[in-house]
Amino acid sequence: MLRDGLTYDLLGLAPGQSHPEQVNPFITRHRFGFRGEIDSSSLECMSLQPGPHLSAGMHSVAVVRTLASVAVTLAELLPGLIAVAWPPARSIVGVEFFRSSVSAWLAGGAFPSLGFAAFEDDLEGGIVSVGLSWFTGQEIRLANNIAIDRAGAAKLGVRLVNHLVSQGKLVENEFVVGPDGGRLALEPTKDGKVVRVRRA
Repeated sequence: MLRDGLTYDLLGLAPGQSHPEQVNPFITRHRFGFRGEIDSSSLECMSLQPGPHLSAGMHSVAVVRTLASVAVTLAELLPGLIAVAWPPARSIVGVEFFRSSVSAWLAGGAFPSLGFAAFEDDLEGGIVSVGLSWFTGQEIRLANNIAIDRAGAAKLGVRLVNHLVSQGKLVENEFVVGPDGGRLALEPTKDGKVVRVRRA
């Protein structure tokens, strides 16, 4: 499939083999705009991925953006489509939620953080992102005292994912203002794989 000069492969359509591993419940742990169980035995699971010539840039926002636009088009052409899975975030997104959030992004809105990223509790009482590293090579971890308010922490996480996807990998400490007006410190770890977020 060709879009904006970039090619993408669509696999799993009949008479080809379905790709049920994409919706394995052990892989897709996060759900947005979608409820119910996935019975992969009764569904045809397709896989949309960048073509071989895009393998070096498959983590770039530009490639994912065009990939998402193709997925929105497919959602309009396939009335039986119920959800879109994004394995890097281990997420499943209801098709209407996906179309709405991605269409807003394509029109100049915020990055669709919920779906292309997700959030999990860590063992120390903080909250960590899942999927952001696909774009930046880093995940974020919200400190325990921020994560106490789970709903507020999730909203902050969405804003920070949008910020970091737009900005790119964080290589030095940065300070931002949170939704409550408080000052936050963003600090990359020594190995550069995590950005710690704490009150400054």
